[in-house]
Amino acid sequence: MAPSFDPSRAIPPRFPVRVPAVTEPVEGLGDPCVGEVQNMSRGGLLLWLTRAMVAGAAVRVTLSLCRRPPLALAGSVVWVRPHPDLPGWALGIQFGEDLPGEILVEIADEEYPPWERRRPEGPAEQAFGTVG
Repeated sequence: MAPSFDPSRAIPPRFPVRVPAVTEPVEGLGDPCVGEVQNMSRGGLLLWLTRAMVAGAAVRVTLSLCRRPPLALAGSVVWVRPHPDLPGWALGIQFGEDLPGEILVEIADEEYPPWERRRPEGPAEQAFGTVG
């Protein structure tokens, strides 16, 4: 007999992207850190940072998008491990609320690799000055 489908165990589609991002702890414990979002789904994202954050920490990730104003997303760090391809850390971030599908698709269409890496621009970077 074939196993039955359990929708609660379905993996949401992930979209590869390259989006510069500023990540900051919500509780104010630590400095903002510039990194890059490497893939996204409605429920979360994969983030590359040069320094680790603590699993379980509440964070705000501000995306520096090509054709829209910066987008701030609230979430929490689910896991942290050394990045397999780049110096630094890979972090799994789970959003507090699912991202609307139309916004996710728009971001995926505009920010799909192989675009060159960009540094954050606009209000997110201006608010923090030089962030390392």
